[in-house]
Amino acid sequence: MTAHHERKWHLIFLMSIMTCLVFSAGPAAAQDVSGQTGDRVTFVKMPADQVRTELLQWLATSGAEQPVLEKVIALWADDAALAGLSGEQVLDLVVNSFAEADSAAQRLLRESNGAGPVEGIVFDGIRATPLFQNQLQLFRARWLTQHRYYDEALPLLSELLPENVVDPAGLLFYRAVCQSQLLQRQQALDSLSLLLNNTLDVPARLRIVGEVMQQELVGQVEEGMNQISLLMKDVERRLDLGRSGEHTQKQEDAIIAGLDKLLEEMDEKNKQQGGGGGGGGDSSQNPAGSQGADRSQIKGSTGKGDADHKELEEGGKWGLLNAKAEAKARELIRQKFPSNFLDQIGRYTKKLAEQKK
Repeated sequence: MTAHHERKWHLIFLMSIMTCLVFSAGPAAAQDVSGQTGDRVTFVKMPADQVRTELLQWLATSGAEQPVLEKVIALWADDAALAGLSGEQVLDLVVNSFAEADSAAQRLLRESNGAGPVEGIVFDGIRATPLFQNQLQLFRARWLTQHRYYDEALPLLSELLPENVVDPAGLLFYRAVCQSQLLQRQQALDSLSLLLNNTLDVPARLRIVGEVMQQELVGQVEEGMNQISLLMKDVERRLDLGRSGEHTQKQEDAIIAGLDKLLEEMDEKNKQQGGGGGGGGDSSQNPAGSQGADRSQIKGSTGKGDADHKELEEGGKWGLLNAKAEAKARELIRQKFPSNFLDQIGRYTKKLAEQKK
């Protein structure tokens, strides 16, 4: 046996010994911190030495060359430094280590350092190992969330369990972000509850943002102008990403229907405050038939779910509402909602107009 092969097998032997020592202690991904079995499961980040051992075992099994093994061992050599890493930092270190030996991990890491897109990995063979698959899936989902690809990120995050990743706090946080942005209010609150109440070692910045998100979601009203505002925000994001497909068009229809409903409610309220439907002057200024025709035309134009057929002007004018209806809507918003709602509607309709070009 050559000196090169002898040294390589010596490294593999040492890694095997480390693996036995760690796994004899049992898993430490979750624990009961209440003192009574079954009271509450609490998620904790994987100990760095356990991650290191599983990682080196994977590299040895994959047939990684000696220089790769030595480089990865050097990355994980400082126990004191490893103990101070956050779950997010451990995840980065794991992915960088895999990238030393695996081409798919190399590509994922390279794409994440650019403008994207970050493509998925086929988890076959040794790549199906839980340590490899779960961490790289979380790494990709984190990138997608940070770049507002919530629709793609959420299915990946939903498949993962906190006890199977090196960064359970990051998993729950980014899952809550996606759920919140996709208007899944209760699911987001459930994820935030697990993050804030059942997870140890949550970085301060994630805890602070999570608490703010929780407060906003608890007080969130899922109807009226607030819901319309949330839909507009999501549609604007989708159009920024170049997505104007069926789902976006359905949300556009929901926005128009919501605005139409608010106008109807305001008309009814004005009639009640003005003493009922008496006054011929009112009926001549706002003929019931013509107003009903306006609304019928609005609903008819969106009935096919085709946003391209909507008449939108470049300046961000509310293209589906006539001048009188738009003025009423603006007055309603000024009376009951913050002024930035008007700005948001203007940005939304301008973005729609730009999509038609």
